[in-house]
Amino acid sequence: KWYNTWRTFKHASGQIEIKKLTYWYSKDIPVIKDFNLKLKWNNVTALVWNSWSWKTTLMKLIAWYIRAGKWNIIVDWQKLKDISLKSYYKNIGYLTQEPSVFDWSVLDNLTYAIERDLKNWELDKILKQSKCEFIYDLQNGLETEIWERWIRLSWWQKQRLAIAKIMLKDPKIILLDEPTSALD
Repeated sequence: KWYNTWRTFKHASGQIEIKKLTYWYSKDIPVIKDFNLKLKWNNVTALVWNSWSWKTTLMKLIAWYIRAGKWNIIVDWQKLKDISLKSYYKNIGYLTQEPSVFDWSVLDNLTYAIERDLKNWELDKILKQSKCEFIYDLQNGLETEIWERWIRLSWWQKQRLAIAKIMLKDPKIILLDEPTSALD
């Protein structure tokens, strides 16, 4: 509904403000109730709490993967509910603790969100930085088809690909939800 409508998101600094956010999976027990938080631009902020609490839900709300019942999430002085998702998604990167891959080649999985010409040296550099050298050991390297029909990647390999993918995208705002939980 909001993917390509409303106003275009304009990145300024990456400041995020949450005002009176309430979210529930069932109407009886809210997971988050009247929550307020201000994340200043150019800072790294860590949210630490018990497992199975509200951290992933909050990340999904900021990434706008889910929508709260009562909320005001403001990014760069723009309310998320007033901007198009398409323009917002171009500016954010969201790394989850359970990354997924598509039934495509490794290269397609890495580059589907890239909207610029990608140089071979840039790709090689990112693969080394994200410790994805295992790709070169696959039967067809970057052209290897992955997921159910061809080969199945391990949990840590999918996490490494997700890290490489976000590094290639180079978004203005990065949301990390335990993206290295399966890495040694």
